[in-house]
Amino acid sequence: MPARYAGDVAYAVLTRDAEGAAPYRAALARLGLDAIALAVTRTEPPPDPDALARAVRAGHDAILVASARGAAALVPVLGDSTAEIWAVGPATAAALGGARVAAEGSDGATVARALLEEYELPLRVLVPRAEGGRDEAIAILRAGGAEVTEVVAYRTVAIALTGREPGLALLTAGTAAVCVLFAPSQVAALNAFAPLASLVTRFVAIGATTAAALHEAGIADVAIAATPTAAGIANAVAAVYPPRR
Repeated sequence: MPARYAGDVAYAVLTRDAEGAAPYRAALARLGLDAIALAVTRTEPPPDPDALARAVRAGHDAILVASARGAAALVPVLGDSTAEIWAVGPATAAALGGARVAAEGSDGATVARALLEEYELPLRVLVPRAEGGRDEAIAILRAGGAEVTEVVAYRTVAIALTGREPGLALLTAGTAAVCVLFAPSQVAALNAFAPLASLVTRFVAIGATTAAALHEAGIADVAIAATPTAAGIANAVAAVYPPRR
């Protein structure tokens, strides 16, 4: 069942804060959609703030960074590390700034496989990650014979929603044309407050891991961005919501 649009305006709800949603607004506006930010998670420091710095000093052949937040935690503690850095997605690569980015891929599994092809064993890989984050890349590296050091670089926690947030009101009323999600943690946070399978909207995921989380939450039909960029999201949205004429 399609969403019931509010008047003549069609809305896309993005599960990010206003600053994080900003790059997507113009791209979605070209499709006739008004993008509404709905922050459902926030970032907090890790339980051991010095763990990442200690791991970097211990020395590794490569560092796999899967998110811009992981990159933000890594850059201040890199020091004179000679490890090559492998980034997942352009936002992560950009957050690494002037750090040595050896390669960039669209998802963690792809980067992990490419990393294994590049190096001979023994191989030591450092993976800064979110507490409770997904393990696909780590599992692939270990299955390939790499020695992986995983360090919690930050925590992602659910925001206590009130039910009065404009984006949430649109979703629960069935008046959001599209809901765009950017991380499995966002899927879990939103699903805990408003079961996704009960929402009347179309779902778009920034990548395969977020899409997998949506499938686990009971959403069968998910459009997946080919690239984790504003253009990639817009193309995925266009596949399920054509622009108005």
